[in-house]
Amino acid sequence: MNSLVHGASSHSGMFGGESKKWYNVETMAQSTAARATTFVLRELIGEVLYFPVWWYSRGLAATGRTLVSKWYGLSNRLSIPILARTMGRPMYGDYTRSGRIISFFFRIILLVSRLIVLGGWTVILLVAMILWIIGPIVVAAMLVRQVVPL
Repeated sequence: MNSLVHGASSHSGMFGGESKKWYNVETMAQSTAARATTFVLRELIGEVLYFPVWWYSRGLAATGRTLVSKWYGLSNRLSIPILARTMGRPMYGDYTRSGRIISFFFRIILLVSRLIVLGGWTVILLVAMILWIIGPIVVAAMLVRQVVPL
C-alpha cells in the first residue's frame, strides 16, 4: 500500500475506492504540543516581560493624551476661552456705561470661579498621571516585601 505520508492509514472512500490520509496523527499531536508550548513561552511570558516597556512608553503617552483631552474638555465645558474672549463686551446688549462695568466685573467673578474649578481638575489629573507613573513600582515593591521578609 502506497501512502502519501509515512504512517498514514487508508480507509474506504465514499465511492468504494481507497482514500488516503495526507496527515500523520503522531506528527500533528507533536505539532500541537509544540505550538502550545511556543504560545505559552512567547505570548504569555513575553507579554508579562513587555508590560513595563508598554506601561512607560505607549501606555504613558496614551494616558497623557487622554488626560490632556479631558482637561481641554472641561475647559471648553466651562466656556473659559469664550469668557476670556468676550471680557470687554457688554452682556445682554447693554451698551451703557453701568452695563459695561457690571458685565466686566460679573465676567471677572465667573472667570475666577471657573479657573478655580479648572485648577482643582488640573490637580486631580496630575495626581492621576503621577499614580500611573508610580503605580507599578509601588505594586512591585509591595509584592517583593511580601515575598522577601525583611
